[in-house]
Amino acid sequence: MEDYRSAIKKLKLQAQQLEQENNELKVKLAMPADEELRIPQFEQILSSNTSQLYIREKVLKELQKCCNERGMTVEMLFRCADKRFTGKLTIQEFKEFLDSFFDGKIDGITLQKVALLFDDDCSGFIMREEFYRVLMYCKCNAEEHTYILNTQAMKMGQPLDDPAKIQERVLEKFIKYVQGLKNTPKGIVEQIDYQQKGYITTDDLLMAMKNNFGSNEIFIIMKYFDIKQLNKVKDEDFLFDLKECLNPNKTAQQLLALRENNTGLRILQDMRKFRQVLRQYKLDPMMIYYQCYPKDVQRKQITDLAISFSKYMKGTQFDQIMNWMRLIDTSQDGAVDIEEFKMAILIEEDLATYQQLKVERQEQIEPTLIEVVIEKMKKKQVGLEEFFDWIDTDKSQIVTVLELRKGFLALNIDIGYVLKLLKLFDKDQKGQVDICEFYEAFGQEYKEETDRIIMKKAAIKLNNLFIKNQTNFVAGMKKLLYTFNQSCAIITCEEFLLAMDTVKDKCNLMDGEIYKMMEFADQEKKNQIQLNSFCNYLYSLL
Repeated sequence: MEDYRSAIKKLKLQAQQLEQENNELKVKLAMPADEELRIPQFEQILSSNTSQLYIREKVLKELQKCCNERGMTVEMLFRCADKRFTGKLTIQEFKEFLDSFFDGKIDGITLQKVALLFDDDCSGFIMREEFYRVLMYCKCNAEEHTYILNTQAMKMGQPLDDPAKIQERVLEKFIKYVQGLKNTPKGIVEQIDYQQKGYITTDDLLMAMKNNFGSNEIFIIMKYFDIKQLNKVKDEDFLFDLKECLNPNKTAQQLLALRENNTGLRILQDMRKFRQVLRQYKLDPMMIYYQCYPKDVQRKQITDLAISFSKYMKGTQFDQIMNWMRLIDTSQDGAVDIEEFKMAILIEEDLATYQQLKVERQEQIEPTLIEVVIEKMKKKQVGLEEFFDWIDTDKSQIVTVLELRKGFLALNIDIGYVLKLLKLFDKDQKGQVDICEFYEAFGQEYKEETDRIIMKKAAIKLNNLFIKNQTNFVAGMKKLLYTFNQSCAIITCEEFLLAMDTVKDKCNLMDGEIYKMMEFADQEKKNQIQLNSFCNYLYSLL
């Protein structure tokens, strides 16, 4: 009987392996024709050096460099390119956007590689989720994936949640899924690690749970188990944490809180280990930082730093050194500056104090950036209201990060500051900033003017123009508005706008004032403006 059960178990395992091989073949057939653009395994990236970087990493590095020069990040590109907010771009649309955005500085071959890189399924389209999945494949950054899930929820009209709530909800879903498998924790681990490698990667989870979880949810689940962010969790470690998940006395919220505390302790222990190794080899970390290639950049890539340290730590595995560099990279953007490096290496204090120093440092940076903007505005003799009105081209009281970037560059602010300013203003990473958020960043409250005050300002400007032409207000207004329709005392909104366009530059009339007058004049939304009553009302405001 025992032999029969063992034979059945082996047959089931073989069937799973065949299904897995079949799925892998399908994935390979769907991959880009250019072999170089396939997404690499994380281990391959760790084992590569600067001269042998995978072509995907080279393409992304080049794209990131171009983005930094324009005050952008790669993460922002899709939101800016997707002007219709469909969450979908053709390869040609994406290429045209990049060519226009970078003023033709990227050659056609590189543009093609970038577009094909993000078209992971070779469908001819780049989906929002596909873009972020390719971009963050090696990061396993739970916070970024919760942003994507929030974006999906927003498109479906569902309420948005903070990242912690989303991680809790995904973990609860995972626990219920595992409980319903009717298998032992050890059996579940064996099923996920069907190749018996001894460890589990994100790929393994994707293949094992693709029918029950979205890719972004799986990245969040992997983040929970993968404390060191190596995209590799030993079977025994995965099994231990899985048993904790199945403990009926612990909720998902308690598990996440416990994991956060354990992670903090693990960071302290790992950083102490790193300092011990530095003392063991008698290394000067600051010297290694300054000598790290390229020497002339202000922020060093953590991959380059890991390569530099590996030259002096001959007996230490590269993936361990890379893990230490990730711990130093507290901003999790793949690079560290000298201050961030000093705080991680030289300060022998506990995690709470370290985090407090980081917060205090950030609080010092933000006012400095705002002071730079205010100083530049003073030199240009521009106020907050004028500046926002200038960049808000459609007068919707909401500006995109592209419009904001354009405004900051027009103030002659250094490109290095612009990127930090965009992150400061667009805190929720929606790709846009409304007028209230804009004023809040300057420590002020936006007080919206009433319609009457706005139209009074417009009436005064028009009256000053009519006075110059020696015409009274009502006669001047009627003459102006009859320009495109002389046969009727009623004009359309289009005719009103055309008439206003002829004088707005002469009297410094703002678009917001023009649209406010038009909305008041056509309150019933019939596309009809009664000239006599409208002109008399504006005259009464003087």
